[in-house]
Amino acid sequence: MATQFLQEMDNLNISDPKEMMSLAIKWVQKTFPNVESVTTGTLQCWMEEKPDELIILDTRSTAEFEVSHLPGAILIDPQSDTLQEFLQKQLLPESKNKNVICYCTVGYRSSMIAQSVNEFLSSEASQTPKTSLKVYNAEGGLVKWASERRLMVDKQEQPIHLVHPYSAAWAKLLEPELQAQI
Repeated sequence: MATQFLQEMDNLNISDPKEMMSLAIKWVQKTFPNVESVTTGTLQCWMEEKPDELIILDTRSTAEFEVSHLPGAILIDPQSDTLQEFLQKQLLPESKNKNVICYCTVGYRSSMIAQSVNEFLSSEASQTPKTSLKVYNAEGGLVKWASERRLMVDKQEQPIHLVHPYSAAWAKLLEPELQAQI
């Protein structure tokens, strides 16, 4: 599905990263209509005003996470079987009334994880007390966050402005000065 989107972008001959990002956001929201999005501005406010009420999940690879991530983010490998195990440990009764924020490069992988978290929360197999957790996908992912010059940190938790673009094709959504070498 992502390959099809990238081909459509090439066919439209769009080269402006902001225009491409706008189309990517619409594509992710159309692909995952049951996943609620949170804007970067709202997310930043939540991170500043109520960080204890957030569980921020980075759904990218370790290599991507080590280049840059949101402060306080927890790396969740989308290819791993440990998501359910993590959720059972993290979503304890004291976690109720929290917002779970999922993000990746542009929002596709994080929307898949957000959908899985929502399914887990609604399943009888979760065996957790009813919670009022809200699950969101960060609109535009780390690409939008970085393009707005919002705070990211590297593996040493030092501020950084670079983003691992996942692939050369997705790098087109990032301004060149924000692209980490891959």
